[in-house]
Amino acid sequence: MRKSDKKLETEIIRRLTDVCEAMKPELEGSIWLTHEVNYQRFPESLMVTLMFNDEVSEQVFLQEFSVLLPQVQAALRPMLSNELPAKQIEARREHRLH
Repeated sequence: MRKSDKKLETEIIRRLTDVCEAMKPELEGSIWLTHEVNYQRFPESLMVTLMFNDEVSEQVFLQEFSVLLPQVQAALRPMLSNELPAKQIEARREHRLH
């Protein structure tokens, strides 16, 4: 990984963490955010995943995804030449053991 890639990685992590921490108290099912990226094809390869607790209803899952999607786009906008397309942001459910 090049030095410039490491800087981008650090900035992506910081911005996604900020979104997660800011929104977590307001959301019922959101657990965490993560990403994958191939820096040789950045930003087209950037994929953000929003993880949700699998115990929340489908309605809550969809409502919270619709709230988080523009928050993620806004957080990453300063780093990208354009807004991150919605198709590059996905939501998944994760089972949590108690």
